[in-house]
Amino acid sequence: MTTADFETLLARQCAPTFIGLKAASLVAFQKERFDDFDGQLADYEPCFACHGISIFRLLDEENRALVLFYRADALADILRQRDAQTLLGRYGYRPSDSLPAMLQRLRRRVWSYASSDEDFPHEIGLFLGYPPHDVRGFIENKGRGFLCCGSWKVYADADTSMALFKRYADCTARFCTRLASGVPMAEILRAV
Repeated sequence: MTTADFETLLARQCAPTFIGLKAASLVAFQKERFDDFDGQLADYEPCFACHGISIFRLLDEENRALVLFYRADALADILRQRDAQTLLGRYGYRPSDSLPAMLQRLRRRVWSYASSDEDFPHEIGLFLGYPPHDVRGFIENKGRGFLCCGSWKVYADADTSMALFKRYADCTARFCTRLASGVPMAEILRAV
């Protein structure tokens, strides 16, 4: 995968996070598509860090990686919300946990899922900024009975979520258009 392809993949999956509209985005990488996945991701890490974007590998296996790109302050604020704390408490997260501790707990749950027959840690939706009522609705309804679907399955307040999905799509289109026109990713990030 070329640098341009790598940047396009990141832009399609993470543009709302990169511009600060969303707290976090998750990207599943097939490592064999890269000559040097670890090196390529490491090359971008300083650029992201300069713009307030952190990288956290939730899963890192020989052929695949699940990487969270996030804005620490925004994500911590989301996870501190009462509804999020209540839901997270069901899965062993404590209200006193720091963001790094919560990310480590999520990593352990993702690894447990990947290496056994445990349930997928659907609380990951909270880490991606999904409304707690929708994450809870997804878990309780096993993904069925939703009102609408976009970046996530919506169980309440469909109009607000649909408007947000449109903002995410518009942001992604603008980011990808600039990238395709030759504007370097670092320059797009600087403009935020």
